[in-house]
Amino acid sequence: MPEFRAGQIIPLRYKSREIQAIIIDPNGLGPDKPSLGMGFRGMDRHTNVPSNTLSQRVIQNEEGTYLKLPSGELFRVIQISGEDGNKYQVIEASDWVALARDWAKNPGKLRKPARDGLIDFLAWFAAEGVYAQAYTILKRVYTRDDSQRVQTWIMSREAGKPARAEWGWEVQEKDPRGRYGYWTNYVYRGLFGMDAATMKETWANPVHGDARIARNYVPESVGLEAIAYCEKMVGLLDLDDIEQAHDEAIRLTQIKFAKHFPMA
Repeated sequence: MPEFRAGQIIPLRYKSREIQAIIIDPNGLGPDKPSLGMGFRGMDRHTNVPSNTLSQRVIQNEEGTYLKLPSGELFRVIQISGEDGNKYQVIEASDWVALARDWAKNPGKLRKPARDGLIDFLAWFAAEGVYAQAYTILKRVYTRDDSQRVQTWIMSREAGKPARAEWGWEVQEKDPRGRYGYWTNYVYRGLFGMDAATMKETWANPVHGDARIARNYVPESVGLEAIAYCEKMVGLLDLDDIEQAHDEAIRLTQIKFAKHFPMA
């Protein structure tokens, strides 16, 4: 079984040109199922969106670093050191699809060549396609299990969006101060023992030397599914006490995902 490493560079092909993907987490989608990112440098050539245009849209908030589009959509930006000695700002590979689609639909002041570049890129890029190509390079094979794992992970990312909208209404209605960041961190601390920014940083840059983190490590694919389930439960419980609702939702999520939360 090949050994995958955070920061490992994976050469892919795009329209007869090389495009580089970088491993974010060697076990991001499960054991020996690495999650992949693609950096601003390189993607500027393939989408016709200048790298400085991408960088200028990077913001910081209480949950981490994000690229903000004219539509208001946010995409997580991960800082990672590549094995080639360079530092990269990367966005998770499948997020580039959603980013390109959204930006092409809501271009703001984006020039036509860049809009066309995003559309052309979408015509080639499919979330499973890039993983299939990269896994084939890494493992010499793309198995049915790989495909199912990737599809489950992509679905878990998408499935969380409606649940989070419902959860947002609950926070707005039940918390007079509308503390979305506070309750987001409440869920993360309840499930993972750390706030959202720390957990996302752990997913972005897995810490192998910390015994506590290694023992409690939950792959991002499972973590996103658990968060979506927990936030959905907050809405379904519909309790007047928002803290009680979160406590009960966290408890039920720990039961639902018990095999992934051995220390809970």
